[in-house]
Amino acid sequence: MPNVPNRGKVALCSLMPDFPAMKAILTGVLLLACVGCAEPMFSTRAVQDEPSLLVGLASYTDSEKLAMVRHNHPVDWSETDLRAILARLLVQERGGIMDPTKPPEEVFSPEEISHLVPPLREAFKVAGPSEWIVFALWSSSKESQALEVTSGGMFLQAQRLHIILANHRERVSSEQEGITGIHRNPFRSLQDIKKGTLTFDPIRYVIDSRDNWIAGGYQSPASELVLDLKRLLAMDRFSPLAAPEKLTGSESSAPGPTLTPSSKSELGALREEISNLKEELSRLQHLTIQQDAEPAQPKSPQQRPPAP
Repeated sequence: MPNVPNRGKVALCSLMPDFPAMKAILTGVLLLACVGCAEPMFSTRAVQDEPSLLVGLASYTDSEKLAMVRHNHPVDWSETDLRAILARLLVQERGGIMDPTKPPEEVFSPEEISHLVPPLREAFKVAGPSEWIVFALWSSSKESQALEVTSGGMFLQAQRLHIILANHRERVSSEQEGITGIHRNPFRSLQDIKKGTLTFDPIRYVIDSRDNWIAGGYQSPASELVLDLKRLLAMDRFSPLAAPEKLTGSESSAPGPTLTPSSKSELGALREEISNLKEELSRLQHLTIQQDAEPAQPKSPQQRPPAP
């Protein structure tokens, strides 16, 4: 007597050719299930774990994936440098076609940086070559008082500092998703980071900015920023790194390096030259219009030379 599971499989297969739509749906479900199984599993050991803060070290549980990760850890950070780098991280929200471009927003508040720097320094000191430094901050939204999370990770490789932002002030809908889930996979994005891109001020130290799919599966990608750390720390003006100046008004939408007195005078001379060029262009345009308006003078017929 055939067993019931085999008979069920035969019956299901016999139905699939007659119902192509059902076959497509079942295939899609199976694909999603397979993709979900492909999500990499992390093991996180906490350096500091509090109700509002997690800083730890994450690594793959799969030995083959673990062997492929080689970071330049451990690292002994200067508190001043680490604090200044975190203060210069910005999120630029990607506006739609009809949406106005919004000014960049600081990733961390000064209070969050003060809370985050000491355990981050400690995590970098004890991190191994196959580990990421991960963080998560939970706080109440200023607008709605709802719980929100900012999370991601960092690692150093070949004098390049990689910073991964998975969530930026994303609302936590449940403890399972927004707290337990992030402890299990620190790179898990609750949403598409409000369609934002991680950036840095000043932009000239950015080597690359891209989506990062380290969370695996069908999760939304995180935003990754790659900084030229060697060049950043070699600059006299940034060794140690100084905190960025606060911009107000319209200046906040266009962060940039601070102008020195010499650069201000050069900028003034350049603006004056541009103004002179505009005046000259306006004069030439007016002259061209006048010439076009004048009637063309008829040419006199050429006289034949007298016959010899």
